[in-house]
Amino acid sequence: MGCAGAMVTKVDLMSMANSLEVRVPFLDVDVVNFLFTLPAEWKITGKMRKRLLQDAFRDMLPPQLYNRPKKGFEVPLLQWFRREMKSVIQDDLLNDNLIQEQGIFNPEAIKGLKKRLFSANPGDVHARIWGLLVFQHWWKKYLANTSAKP
Repeated sequence: MGCAGAMVTKVDLMSMANSLEVRVPFLDVDVVNFLFTLPAEWKITGKMRKRLLQDAFRDMLPPQLYNRPKKGFEVPLLQWFRREMKSVIQDDLLNDNLIQEQGIFNPEAIKGLKKRLFSANPGDVHARIWGLLVFQHWWKKYLANTSAKP
């Protein structure tokens, strides 16, 4: 199985295991070869980047689908960190004493990130906090109680 085939299988298995709907790209060789023969203006116009696909199903789908802005799937990390996970951040994974004892991260930098997270203008600090939380969870699970502890 080629690299693309292996990736499709992995995405399919993991998405089904987690009850996620994942759209797999069109991989049929005949479809791809046919699309290469069509003029570019039939495929992309202005802001419409999937024109053929949209036009193919226009009579089957409601018009609202074609006139709305594109929306991604965003995980509400900022809200979670400020509410449900606030104690996990403050009292557990990014606790000031733990950070100091670990000796891995600059304690003042972590305090600054936490202060920014709970400020009126957090920016994108939640993405950095997420990375720290994932690392800290891993560290506690695999290294905290071993002799490999820093």
